[in-house]
Amino acid sequence: MSGAIALYNAKKYDSAATAFEQVVKAEPYNRDALYGLANSYIGLKKGPQLAETATRLVAIEPLNEDVLRMLATGQRMAKKETSANKTAMKVISMPVTIAVSEFAPTADGATLTATAKGREAQTAQGKPIAAKPLTVIFEFLDSSGAVVGNQEVQIPALKPDAAHPIQVKAQGSGIAAWRYKKM
Repeated sequence: MSGAIALYNAKKYDSAATAFEQVVKAEPYNRDALYGLANSYIGLKKGPQLAETATRLVAIEPLNEDVLRMLATGQRMAKKETSANKTAMKVISMPVTIAVSEFAPTADGATLTATAKGREAQTAQGKPIAAKPLTVIFEFLDSSGAVVGNQEVQIPALKPDAAHPIQVKAQGSGIAAWRYKKM
């Protein structure tokens, strides 16, 4: 993984993509490797591969504004304008974005830290969408993608730019990855 990051930072996107692909093949739920791979595809201007990788990222973190923007970019690059417009509309209408800042697995569990941030959501017609509380369930996965543990998180209605800290924990051995979904 560190080699792939170094290649990406050196703007050797083709070599970085190959390295990230190897990490993803060994660890298909490794969010950071998928994110690096998606960014490498942006550098290579490979829209279809970017869209495919970003789709996998959206399955891991569906409320991450950056990941959804990546998906829309990949769809546009792949000349799939209808899909890109639908994805862009999802971003515009999102009242909250969640960014995970740390994932710390241990021998007998894992901790994840994130921040939910309020956004100025609006309809396709430009009308404001009121913020509402929401429930998100974080799942902790083993290397095969099986759920080892989960934790439900309540996120209050957030005004634009208001932040809400999230910290979730799970007990269990073999936790290697995470994902979340809106309830």
